[in-house]
Amino acid sequence: MAWITTDDVTAALGSVSAADLPYLGSCTDAANAFAMRRRQQAGYVTDDPATAPSADVQLGTTLYAVALFRERGTVDSFSSFEEFQTGLPPQSSFGQVLRLLGVPRPAAA
Repeated sequence: MAWITTDDVTAALGSVSAADLPYLGSCTDAANAFAMRRRQQAGYVTDDPATAPSADVQLGTTLYAVALFRERGTVDSFSSFEEFQTGLPPQSSFGQVLRLLGVPRPAAA
């Protein structure tokens, strides 16, 4: 199953050292598995495991792989060197990832 490749994630990151490629591969594999599993759980049963169902799903999977890669060695999110700002909610792209993946899928009651 491969909706995205390490080339997709490298393009999104901009640059990756050769030493980071094995970890980047793990992040890419995990993002592919996560995206497929979440879409299956949401009822998308016709997704082809070899081809992303749409450009937005491919982008969501790529963004998730980027997030996994950036979180390497951190406690709960990707590291930042910005000053600590109190009173602001934590920033995350996970909501955007889920929207792009189309999960949870809307359902009529």
